[in-house]
Order: sequence, then C-alpha cells, then structure tokens
Amino acid sequence: MLLLPVSHAVAASNTPGVLQASWFWQSAYEQANPPVAPPTTPPTEPSGVPDGDLAVAYTGAQDSAGNKTPAKMTAIAFDTAGLTAGTSIQSFTFALTLDTQPTATNFAQQDAKIVACLPTRGWPATLPKGGDYTDEPTYDCGTAVEPKVNGNVYTFSIPTIAQTWVDDQNLGVVVVPDPKNTTAPFQLVFSGPKTIKASVAYTPGTPLPTEPPPPPPTDNGGGVTNPQPATGGSVPGPVTLPGGTTSAPPASAPVLASPTPTVSATPVAAIRPASSAPSAGFWLAAAILGVFMLLVSLVLGDPASPVAVGGRSKLDNVLRERGSDAFTVRRD
Repeated sequence: MLLLPVSHAVAASNTPGVLQASWFWQSAYEQANPPVAPPTTPPTEPSGVPDGDLAVAYTGAQDSAGNKTPAKMTAIAFDTAGLTAGTSIQSFTFALTLDTQPTATNFAQQDAKIVACLPTRGWPATLPKGGDYTDEPTYDCGTAVEPKVNGNVYTFSIPTIAQTWVDDQNLGVVVVPDPKNTTAPFQLVFSGPKTIKASVAYTPGTPLPTEPPPPPPTDNGGGVTNPQPATGGSVPGPVTLPGGTTSAPPASAPVLASPTPTVSATPVAAIRPASSAPSAGFWLAAAILGVFMLLVSLVLGDPASPVAVGGRSKLDNVLRERGSDAFTVRRD
C-alpha cells in the first residue's frame, strides 16, 4: 500500500506536442565572410530544404576555439504545460525522421555527427521558411546528447535538458553538428514538426501540505463571539442528574458565553430643562451677605472720619441707611 503513490507517480507519462520549431541558416559565403550587420539580401545559394522541413548542416567552418560551427541548425520547443513545479523528469525522448523526397537535399548521411544541446536564450519561430543565422539561439553543449539512429529515424534521450524546462524556463532543445567530433561536411533534412514524436515519463511534484484555516467565529445572537475550545484541556466529568442518572457531557462541547440579561424598560418622567434664573435661596443668601458686609464696615470704620455724602451712589446710600438702622437695633 505504501508503494502505490510512488508507483502511480513514476507511471505518469504523456506525449507532448511540439510548441514551436525553427531552423536557421548561414550560407557558405557568409561563413567565409561574416558581415558586420545582418545581410539585407537572402543567400543566393539554394538551401535544399523544402518549406516546413527542418535541417542541420556543416560546411567546414569553425570558431576561434576550434569548435565546428553549424551552417544550419534546428530548434524545437515542446509543450510542457503538464509538468508542474517540482516535477522530476524520469525520461524524455523525441525522434526526427529524414525527409527522403527528391526536393530534400541530404548528403553524407553516414558521416553526419549531430547532437542535442541546451539553448541559452529564446529564439523566434521561422517556419515554413528558414530563419537568418543572426536570430539563432546560443547554446551549451556541455551535456550534449548523441542520437540513436535506426534507418532514417534519429532518436534523442534528453531527460537532463527537459528537467531545465521545469526548474528554470522552457527554451527547448537545439540539434546542431557535433562541435567536437564533426570532420566532414554534411546536410540532414528532417520532415516537419507534425512528424516529430516525443514521450515523457515523470514523477509529479508533491505540493507542500497546508494546514486548513481555522473555522470562523460564531455569534450567539447577543453580539458575543464564542471562543473556540482550547486543545489539550481537561474534559469535564460526568454530571449526576436528578433520580441518580449519570450523564457525560460531550468532550469538545464549546463553552458559550452567558446571554445578555434582558432589562425591562420602565417609563421615565420627562425631564424639563432647568431655568437659567437664580433661585430664591440665591437672592436670600446674597441679601444676608450684603447686610453682613455692611455691618462689618460700620463696626470697623472710623466714625470720626467725615464722608462726603454727595459723592455716594444711590445704592451706597440705601445700603448705609439700612445698615445704620440694623446697627441701631442691635445696639439697643
């Protein structure tokens, strides 16, 4: 039972289709006389490649490091939509078939040394015609793969290259003359993308486990949110009911908050706004204070000091008269 998920994962396979295919061409003249800028006119020599076909060719050119450079190269990208992140490629193969029609120029097939390599940049689609060599992708043949040849079928096994499509970006694969083992000129013309057969076996990526989100809090109707029961707490014991019956409460019963007590509404008498006028008590206290202050001034004042009655105000005269009468009564 434990081996079933693994076996199912390893057995996952499909036949990916061709997403995009191109071939790029540098004529023999251009190889001997590389232009500074891309040529403005197409090469005058015939390509020997029917429209829609793909080609790989070598005419004897090499770079400054002594590696053989292609006159024609093919680039293919496969549909990897089903290979999600984390997928482990177990095998990936694709097969190219030679076009044996008279319009396809194949020569020195027995001497042809070709390999599959990893492109290091993107490239445009050019079919049905071939593209200019200035648009061809650069590539890395550090993990070059030689094909198995069975008659006119060239089969490449490239799981390492295919793994980069999952781990990084899908730049496809290029088929070029072997940069180290090619010695004689050759040309191979393969039929178009519709005849390319590919297959892949892989272990699907395992998604990381995710914890389920906590349940949303509930409202008991009174605006109080019930807290979630804490894990690891003690379980309440059985409850003895009247009559000797024992009942055990549920172990994970949530504790509900007490409902909000209902307060009966009692009619309240209407409250009238208080008057802004001083009360009678205020005026009585003010009068007593005034009389007291007057008495104090008469007792402490100098009776010998003459005061000009004409300089007093009416209020002062009235207060003095009332104070004098009160003082006379008190003295008597």
